[in-house]
Amino acid sequence: MDTSVRTDTLESRRRLLALADGPGGLICAFRFGRGAPRRLNWADIQVPPPAASGEFTWMHLKSADGRIHDWLEHNQDIPEAARAFLAGRDSRPRLHVTDEGVHGLLVDLKMDAEAQDDEKGVLHFFMDGTRLITVRTRALRSTDRLRRLVEDGADYGCTLELLAALLQCLHEGFLERLEALTDEVDDIEASVLSDRQQADRSALSAVRRQLAEFRRHINPERNILGRLCTLGHAWADSEAQDRLVQVIDALHGLAGAIDALYERAKLLQEEIASQMAEQMNRNLMVLSILTALLMPGTLVSGIFGMNMADVPGLQWPGAFWLVLSLMLGLGVGMLLLLKKLKLF
Repeated sequence: MDTSVRTDTLESRRRLLALADGPGGLICAFRFGRGAPRRLNWADIQVPPPAASGEFTWMHLKSADGRIHDWLEHNQDIPEAARAFLAGRDSRPRLHVTDEGVHGLLVDLKMDAEAQDDEKGVLHFFMDGTRLITVRTRALRSTDRLRRLVEDGADYGCTLELLAALLQCLHEGFLERLEALTDEVDDIEASVLSDRQQADRSALSAVRRQLAEFRRHINPERNILGRLCTLGHAWADSEAQDRLVQVIDALHGLAGAIDALYERAKLLQEEIASQMAEQMNRNLMVLSILTALLMPGTLVSGIFGMNMADVPGLQWPGAFWLVLSLMLGLGVGMLLLLKKLKLF
């Protein structure tokens, strides 16, 4: 039994050493706790900071790199359940709290260059008292925003405060996208009020699809994140938890704004449908009136157009103009009748 354990340990160390030169999937890594954040290379992050030093690290990784995937699966410093989760392919928001730490999944927006067909991306993370590990497949707005903040010198006191900053960046990304959708709905509303609804239906459908996607992920995400406010771990600083509560409250407000904009887009679509139905009714009314005006003349022309020998007027001079006058008179009479009945 001891030989088997020793063999597994040696195999794990061999795999980790094979990655010592640094995989391309290491997007960035920083160490916090002593002044300004310090950027780390792959060799630095293989040695975790002492638990009592107050230092902690943030590693941001790309799961598409096979060597990163291999490192996640065999790094014994990370709890087994968290390793399997970080290397997995879950796509719905979830949160798992254990004695060893917290791991979960956040839904975020992809970067503009990678959001051509689907804006939604996912971010796996693991957090304990000494590290925050985030793993993504495609470039995401929240982690990119947080990375730039850290590079500019933003400092954080613990991993929970760093996670709160990440959630704040996620909130700001969704808020920017929501403001853009609000502007788009404003333009569509002005167009609808001007009876220019031809291009508005497809635009509103696209807006509602995006808002429905946001609602489907933001609502469960903010609900599960509420559990972070009650962490009982020793490293869960109370001040950081207060900061986390503020961010989660902001996510609640964002969900309310998404719901309100969704309902507004829905009402605009109903207004467009009402305008189109009204326009169709007007067109049908015009066609009905034209049909009624032409009906007497059509009847007369049909009767005199019969190819029969005893049709009257075949040999009469001026019979054509007489019949034409009769048709015109019947049309005027029908017009007066429709006016009297107030049908138009």
